[in-house]
Amino acid sequence: MTTPLTFRTWTAALSARGWTVLSPSHAVPVQLWLRSGDTVLHLLARGTRVVLRRYAASDLTSLLLRSACDCAEHRTAGASARTVLAPGTLPLDEVVLDGRTTFGWTSYEAGLLDVPTAAGVLESLLGRMTGIEGRAPGRTPTLDTRPTSDPARGHGPVATGRASSLTQPLQLPG
Repeated sequence: MTTPLTFRTWTAALSARGWTVLSPSHAVPVQLWLRSGDTVLHLLARGTRVVLRRYAASDLTSLLLRSACDCAEHRTAGASARTVLAPGTLPLDEVVLDGRTTFGWTSYEAGLLDVPTAAGVLESLLGRMTGIEGRAPGRTPTLDTRPTSDPARGHGPVATGRASSLTQPLQLPG
């Protein structure tokens, strides 16, 4: 008997592979922030696209969240912080699953992805991302540190195409 893949078990498996799952991650709609060493990955499923972007760890910053009143009582209670990308940050690399082309999605189907499907899409996109190599469980990912403008890396940071057989298309009505 196998255990169903939930967001918690998925993120635990990613942690076992050397990724730290950052706090802005959530299951519905799927948004995943991963960090390992000098790399940050952001998986975002919205509309008809699933996008995986790679950033440098130095692109992250903390945003302090304060109460609207900012009175002394709330200041001494402490402000919470949220991890965000620094303003003006551009991804080092990006790969896209275009659900409109691949599965015939028409509006918001990417936002309806369940965790097992999102996990398969992530693996497919990781396999297509420049500079991220396969790794054994528990090993830190290795990166290609050449700039995205390096001709040896191909025709630029954006790639599109079909997902691998690991992913399952959503069953759309009609």
